Amino acid sequence: MDMTLLSCEGCKNVSVPPKYVCPHCYSEELVETKVSGTGKIYSFTTIYIAPEKFASQAPYHIILVDLDEGPRVTGRLVGGQPAIDQRVELHRMDDSVYWFE
Repeated sequence: MDMTLLSCEGCKNVSVPPKYVCPHCYSEELVETKVSGTGKIYSFTTIYIAPEKFASQAPYHIILVDLDEGPRVTGRLVGGQPAIDQRVELHRMDDSVYWFE
């Protein structure tokens, strides 16, 4: 599944929306860019005691993903056990949360 990132016209920095200015050079010239949504797990944690809203989903995994196109994003892992350098792909996006499998 493709995902949308923001690319700065000035310095070419790529970042995750929402942004109103480039976090690198503060330019307002941001252009939406479609990317593959694939990458590898940089880090992860398992949540055993979750906030009330997510308590029924515990335990679940929060992963930090280095996207193939550069930026690092936080998401949830759908099923399975995470491992450092494990390849993942964007499965869906709900309520501004990236879900990878």
